[in-house]
Amino acid sequence: MPFEEVMAQANRLLVGAQALGALTARLRLDELGVEGDPAVRAELDRVVAALGLADDVAALDPAERSVVLSFARSYLAQALDLVAEPARAGAWGFDDPVLLQAQGSASAVVARLLDAAELVPPVARVLDVGTGVAGLAIALCQTFPGVTVVGVDPWEPALAIARENVAAAGVEERVTLVASTIEELEDEEGFDVAWLPSFFIPEPALDGAIARLHALLRPGGTLVVGATYGADEDPVAAAVDDLFTVRAGGSVVPPHAMIERLVAASFSDVREVERTWDAPLRLVAAGRG
Repeated sequence: MPFEEVMAQANRLLVGAQALGALTARLRLDELGVEGDPAVRAELDRVVAALGLADDVAALDPAERSVVLSFARSYLAQALDLVAEPARAGAWGFDDPVLLQAQGSASAVVARLLDAAELVPPVARVLDVGTGVAGLAIALCQTFPGVTVVGVDPWEPALAIARENVAAAGVEERVTLVASTIEELEDEEGFDVAWLPSFFIPEPALDGAIARLHALLRPGGTLVVGATYGADEDPVAAAVDDLFTVRAGGSVVPPHAMIERLVAASFSDVREVERTWDAPLRLVAAGRG
């Protein structure tokens, strides 16, 4: 019967959602440095153990814990917003500081991927498009000691938090924040590397952003595009990833289609970056001749 099947599937999905909530709560206790209620904490530990993550959670350093926690909190919040307003058109309009901080902090993992793929030279001027609360910009400074970053974002609620984060991280001299869209950005120095998260860029603005980045990059510079989340092997995960990308106002452009767009925009050596990481993120890199 349709009702029984829908309820059974909803129950299976509910277990996963509750487990993610439990994992997030357990990480939050560690972040806050509190024990919490003993009975509840024991059950949280039981869930984490049942997930097979007890030793891994205990081994996380504060920076790693922050990334996992931020990622989980961001997507849990976006899921609740989707349920609350299912008819809302796709657009990034969140101004909740907790959500903004979580989303931005989760982006810090990109610095590790760029390092693993050796896409950032030792000394470089980097453009961070859609910098948000500057999570990636700060992580770039921490990962690459010879890097300076210009973070661009038109969303003032995020930039207000970004300024505080940059100051708290002590990288004010290395990170410049600009309130602008990428299409309107003016810069005379040029960039060695540019990061473009296409899943945060509206489709009508994507080609204009790519063209502007070609002009802003120095000869020999590299554009790195966050093309899609890599969930092709799981149709449900792929559908969910695309849903939340569109709901946030971003573009869903598979790597092969992104490669075609970059070639058409006169980039050279355009290729998908080999994935050597577990994070479900597929990158496309291109050179500016």
